[in-house]
Amino acid sequence: MALFTYTAFNKKGKEEKGIIDAPNLQSARTKLKGKGLYVRQISEDAERKDRELFPFLAKFLYRVPKKIIGLFSRQLGTLLGAGIPLDKSLSNIIEQTDHEVFRKVVVAMQADITEGSSLSDAMRKHPDVFPSQYPSLVSVGERTGDYETALIRLAEMEEKNLELKGKVTTALVYPAIIFILLQIVIIFLLTTVVPQIEHLFVEFNATLPMITRIVLGTSQLITGWWFILFPAIGAGIIGFFFYKSTPEGKEKWEKFVLKIPIIRTLNKKVLISNFARNLGILLTNRVPLIISLQIVEQIVNHSVFGEEIRNAIVRIREGEKLSSSFANSEILPQLVLGMMSAGEVSDRVPEMLNKLAEIYDTEVDTSLKNATQAIEPFMLVFMGFAIGIIMAAIIVPMFSLTQNLQGI
Repeated sequence: MALFTYTAFNKKGKEEKGIIDAPNLQSARTKLKGKGLYVRQISEDAERKDRELFPFLAKFLYRVPKKIIGLFSRQLGTLLGAGIPLDKSLSNIIEQTDHEVFRKVVVAMQADITEGSSLSDAMRKHPDVFPSQYPSLVSVGERTGDYETALIRLAEMEEKNLELKGKVTTALVYPAIIFILLQIVIIFLLTTVVPQIEHLFVEFNATLPMITRIVLGTSQLITGWWFILFPAIGAGIIGFFFYKSTPEGKEKWEKFVLKIPIIRTLNKKVLISNFARNLGILLTNRVPLIISLQIVEQIVNHSVFGEEIRNAIVRIREGEKLSSSFANSEILPQLVLGMMSAGEVSDRVPEMLNKLAEIYDTEVDTSLKNATQAIEPFMLVFMGFAIGIIMAAIIVPMFSLTQNLQGI
């Protein structure tokens, strides 16, 4: 099946735009005619070709936000729970979806399901949109006849993950704003104020201290070579993010972050919260432990913790329990291992993991507040120190020059 975008008129003469699936262009026209639409323009959707020709760029052009995927899961679970058939539920969601890329995905899924595929199999055809936990959890729900509950669980899991990510992002906003303001002030001083003062020093042939010569040299570098300097800095930033996206760069960066005092603790707590919540939800929905861990490894997406999870899977296959398989973990502390062990003894591992997620959600909130409170004064002191150096580099020779002029 292919997807076609069309513009057509209905029997009332009103223009309609949409997407339709069909084996070919003629079949698409026939389907639209059967719906009482008069086609004005129709063409095969370009997304598939773009994905084949420009796979890296297509990830950004056709990205579907996690929020929309979570909303889809909740809507579909609610509609199915109300007794509306799957095909009709998907049709309702297609009509309500404003996100063009995601609407195409749902249309393609509906076509696959109409041809006999299951919902989980239809999801598996869109791995860029639906991570592995979606088809896995839905597949279990299909076998038990309760996949509307699985969809609601997925929505809750997505909402919690987004909430956690939002908290971390919000906590970083203030330090980021202070840092940007600092850069703006420094660049303004070096490109506007310092050059004017430099002419005065040259005119009177003043003897300049080392700090002033350094500041003047920096000012000359920025004002004289900005057309090379700023692109070079931009290229360096892009190069850093590109390197960080490679497996080697990602691993080195994440290991480095785990060594930074304040950020290390927060990072671990975020990882534990994410791990416990997602594993707890998967096990609650009776997804096998090995498969659940494989899914969670992809969700946490962390090289160090991912290696620990893979090692734990090997040890579990050899007969060890979940808690003992993480015995030498750098990420999971004894509190977590102890609660998992208690859950294994009482046969309540999913409940213990959900409880751990609640505990560490609270811990993340506390750590974020502490980190923000620690970073704010540091940023202000750093800002004052940087501006103070520039001002001192100007004031010290100015004072000396004034003294010499008064002596004359």
